[in-house]
Amino acid sequence: MTETEYLEKTGAEPALEIRETQISNGDPAFSSGIFSQFFELWRYRELAIELFRTHLKLRYVGSFLGFVWTMLNPLLYVATYWFVFSYIIRMGLPNYPLFLIPGFLAWNFTFGSVVTASESIISSKYLITKIAFPSEILPIISVAVSLFDFLVSMGLYLLTVMILPPALPPQTVLLPVIILIQVVLTVGLALLVASTSVYFRDIPKLVQVFGNLIFFVTPIFYPLSFIPERWQPVLGLNPMTQIITFYHELLYDWTWPDSSAVAVSAVIAVLFLVLGLWVFNRCKHGFAELS
Repeated sequence: MTETEYLEKTGAEPALEIRETQISNGDPAFSSGIFSQFFELWRYRELAIELFRTHLKLRYVGSFLGFVWTMLNPLLYVATYWFVFSYIIRMGLPNYPLFLIPGFLAWNFTFGSVVTASESIISSKYLITKIAFPSEILPIISVAVSLFDFLVSMGLYLLTVMILPPALPPQTVLLPVIILIQVVLTVGLALLVASTSVYFRDIPKLVQVFGNLIFFVTPIFYPLSFIPERWQPVLGLNPMTQIITFYHELLYDWTWPDSSAVAVSAVIAVLFLVLGLWVFNRCKHGFAELS
């Protein structure tokens, strides 16, 4: 069952009193500026919440374990990498799971968001052609669902660390700032791939292929210091490199990230968001015909 079929079956559309009027892709109100876009998104928050709930429900339809998969799936991956890099390819890091888990969860959030967002417009033709709403909501919902999974998993990780020694470091107070920067970056990437995928249908496949390649050159299961200095700037071209490093510094090294590095990452995240919105606005007028 697709998302649109679920909405038709459950009657979520009439419940939100959504009018089948002018399609938002051609409405100039949605492209008059970034701030007006945010205002329009806020106006349609009820639809966004309904789509968010629908997306969560659809993931567990017919599943015996249901919501447990939110925690079980990343846990299985973490256990696999922990075993490989602790007993087969030894990394030489004490308390290695404490190093591995935050970075892996953070990567899983962004990569999962971008993968699902890459098909969010293509798979929602019914909504786009029949309902007047800002189509930016669709990739943003993909990010929101992955963010929900990330926060649940990270919350369980932090709760476990609180119970077991050596407990949480004081640097944890900066964690919301790093998460916010990552969310902004992820939304920008999601808007970018969602809009371009409508015109270039190979992009969802390319996102998965290149994402899996980039995973191994991102310091997730090894610290950036393990990389020769001459190659570190190359890895730094990946914005996730610095964000993953922040998680390691806060939750494993117990050190405060460099304030200038945090500021630069924030600026880069905002630039990606602006780029994503700009590309989305340039592309969205053809969504109804091409998706």
